[in-house]
Amino acid sequence: MKFSFLPRIRRRNTNTQEKFLLGAILRERYGKEVRAEFRFCHTRRFRADWYIAKLNVLIEYEGIFGGKSRHTNVNGYSGDCEKYNLAQIMGYRVLRYTAKNFMQIKDDLDELEQDLKVGGTV
Repeated sequence: MKFSFLPRIRRRNTNTQEKFLLGAILRERYGKEVRAEFRFCHTRRFRADWYIAKLNVLIEYEGIFGGKSRHTNVNGYSGDCEKYNLAQIMGYRVLRYTAKNFMQIKDDLDELEQDLKVGGTV
């Protein structure tokens, strides 16, 4: 049933814009090395937003922009903890970003690459 007398509420989904920009930054920097929606555990349905094999790093965009989200309730947050802990146990590095700090990824990747060069892994 539609109520034409109610104003139409338009949600501004800025999370999608930031997630798109984050993906663009990664693709510009690593090209085809970036895998989106990477299923890192074959016994679970866990997927990472992006994976960069060269660095063995999973990158997650949390999408927390304000208000309620799956990432801020107890069950969602607990599920995220389980996912990230499993990724760490499996040997992946995990980088997590929100709408507020996603542009920090450039500096973080620079630092990670430098650390890996010093350690001799890259």
